[in-house]
Amino acid sequence: MLIDVVIVAAGVGKRLGANIPKQYLKINDKTILEHSINAISQCSYLNKIILVLSKEDQYFQTLSIANDPKIILAYGGKERQDSVLNGLLQVKTEYAMVHDAARPFVTKTDLDNLCTLALKGSIGGILAAAVSDTLKLAENMQIKQTVSRTNMYRALTPQLFRTKDLIEALTQASCNKVAITDEASAMEYLGYKVQIVEGSSSNFKITTIDDYKMAQAMFLRS
Repeated sequence: MLIDVVIVAAGVGKRLGANIPKQYLKINDKTILEHSINAISQCSYLNKIILVLSKEDQYFQTLSIANDPKIILAYGGKERQDSVLNGLLQVKTEYAMVHDAARPFVTKTDLDNLCTLALKGSIGGILAAAVSDTLKLAENMQIKQTVSRTNMYRALTPQLFRTKDLIEALTQASCNKVAITDEASAMEYLGYKVQIVEGSSSNFKITTIDDYKMAQAMFLRS
């Protein structure tokens, strides 16, 4: 079974504070986006990569991967869920994975483990990492209570679902103006029970300048 992967790269990454979209910041001699595409390309079940870009993107065509025949371009919408939906409409496989452009550390093992859900005929699931830190619920920067971390997970990407089901879930959520933070939350909205595949905690999303510095250090060590 082959699976198309939608990589969402239409954002600008305001929280990192760079003067270019964060996915085009470089680590060593490659952009974060290139590192993320290289990581996804390890997947044993990869078919095509649907890369969702901003219509104003001026950077992708300057990269060496711009002519890669495995990459198909789509364009972003107003919100992330709109961008994901635009990408899914170009998917040709029964299942699709959706991945963040700023997660360059996903491993082949985790990718292949997630894809086994499709081989089993599951509705799909997500990579997630168990929470190890103590959790605090705060209000106005004061702790209201300590929250149990038992059975708590950090949602990662890729997230994998049947393509038609995910398209329906995102469409319904959009029509009903339901805020969707990831693909799993769209599926949960329609009542699906989403499975967790435990993945590496190193598969973090580069969001802040500290994340960027940590990513640089990890590539230096590798």
